[in-house]
Amino acid sequence: MSPSQAEVARARILLVAAAVLWSLSGAFTRVMTTDTTGVIGFSAHEPPMSPLAMAFWRVLWGGLIMLPFARPTRACLTWRLVPVGLAFAFMNATFVSALALGSSASAVLLQYTAPLWVALIGWVFWQEKIDRGTLASLALAMGGVGCLVMEGWEGGSLVPVGLAVASGVGFALVLLGLGWLKDLPGTPVTVFNFLTGAAVLLPMVLVQQAPSPGQVAFMAAFGFFQMGLPYLMAARALRVVPAREASLITLLEPLLNPVWSRLLARDAEPVTIWLVLGALGILGALITRALPWSKRESPS
Repeated sequence: MSPSQAEVARARILLVAAAVLWSLSGAFTRVMTTDTTGVIGFSAHEPPMSPLAMAFWRVLWGGLIMLPFARPTRACLTWRLVPVGLAFAFMNATFVSALALGSSASAVLLQYTAPLWVALIGWVFWQEKIDRGTLASLALAMGGVGCLVMEGWEGGSLVPVGLAVASGVGFALVLLGLGWLKDLPGTPVTVFNFLTGAAVLLPMVLVQQAPSPGQVAFMAAFGFFQMGLPYLMAARALRVVPAREASLITLLEPLLNPVWSRLLARDAEPVTIWLVLGALGILGALITRALPWSKRESPS
């Protein structure tokens, strides 16, 4: 039975809301790494928290918040969850580290290259054909990545750019892994990934200075509003909205992420010509990839 127009409209609103919440990752990270008291009257940067500790608390709270919505079945008890969970842990650690150490714009844009890394991996390892639309997307994306690398080179911030590139590759591995696990219910898989990401980072967090109660509460909000809630909203919306349309709507995330970060910490988010060119390249690549170039529907 086809969804009604009202159901489609509600699903689109949910996707827009999810994209806005996802875009808050840079803003949450800025509150944890810089003094934002003068802007919002609140800051959680003291005592200093390492990027890996932030990555730990983010997915721990996200997983705990989503846990009541997970209904695992016997089918979920499979060894295939482990490599996907480890890929997610790698992606989470590198992404949050890139956000904390460098520009939010570069971090989120480079993570969004993941679908293009998926296409490259499929071509290299499984000899999957690359159509003209995908080829154009790859060319635009690689140009955008090159511009952001140049920005990092000139700004002396190659480490966060490298971490952001690694997070994009990690995200691609997660996407491939989720395709491998498509026979399993999505929410339990997501909860497993979140909690695995926390478990991997736990030994490193235990040897660091304990966060303040205010920081723990703030990271709980980070996990709820930026991780758990938007995932649930997007999962509900994707029952109605096609994946191709959803991928275009969620491009709001890389557009809004640097805006919130710049409002909170202008000095940490410089706008350079390399950043603008990189953004145009990567966003252009994602839009090109999402457009219906042929009648054949690509995998979600």
